[in-house]
Amino acid sequence: MNEISEHSEQKWYSMGCTSGQKELRVRDDARQHGLESFVPLAYQVKTIRGQKQRRLVPAISGLLFIKGTLDEVKDYIQNAHYTVFIRKSTFTKKESYLTVPTKAMEDFIAVTEHHEEHVTYFRPEEIRLQEGDKICIKGGIYDGCEGIIMRIKGKRNKHLVVQIPGTLIAAVELEPEMIQTRPATSEVRERPSKDVDKDKKLLLETAERLLFQIPDKYQQENEYYLLLTELRRARERLKTFKGYTPATEAELALPLYMAAVILDEDAGPAEERLLKAMERLKDTSKLKARCLDYLEKIKARR
Repeated sequence: MNEISEHSEQKWYSMGCTSGQKELRVRDDARQHGLESFVPLAYQVKTIRGQKQRRLVPAISGLLFIKGTLDEVKDYIQNAHYTVFIRKSTFTKKESYLTVPTKAMEDFIAVTEHHEEHVTYFRPEEIRLQEGDKICIKGGIYDGCEGIIMRIKGKRNKHLVVQIPGTLIAAVELEPEMIQTRPATSEVRERPSKDVDKDKKLLLETAERLLFQIPDKYQQENEYYLLLTELRRARERLKTFKGYTPATEAELALPLYMAAVILDEDAGPAEERLLKAMERLKDTSKLKARCLDYLEKIKARR
């Protein structure tokens, strides 16, 4: 009976990823497979081209969570584009997989998602939670979430603390500034690219993620808006360049067209430029076939 339940009941499984810095790609890959997936994110300041920029990165390397039946999760592992595995309990010698109670996982996602700037993550051994301190929040942005209100050493404000049992604890500052606006989508001013090939690759990869790898229901997350900002910047750096050969022009026109479609800005002229570049390519060209494939995929989405 228990075995049947295990294979038919949907659970949140704690997953490991052996591909370095691929947690978000694995998450998107699992979502494309039809499974819910979550990666705890945190802001990190990185210096890019001499400028400091905030980036959303996985809070814990190699950690993500996938929801499904055991058979569904194992089927995904067999067909995944990356090497992933279900984490096992370190407290038993049995084939016991690490799962997270649905309520605990939902509370953790609700409290940490969209407010990464104000989240501090801890390992279970780094912070002691007192039994009986749990509260259920009524009203506001955390309505219905269960957590603990407490002060954390070295922090000035009180925090709402939630946990994934035995795996991860998140503490979120309780202050008005935690409600943040979406990143601006107004015009971005960028200098012309100093590395056209690198920016072409960046623009194409970012456009691919936004167009084909992030399902519609996840397009209100901060990560999506940050990707949009990165797309705008890369597009701005490349928009004055032209290719000297049919191939280099098509390689440039393709990601610029994809960006125009995503941003809904000048998509017509961008498509015309791409089609003109494709006309100059040989019919046997792999690049021409790739451009046609993207055009068909984009038109299918409209």
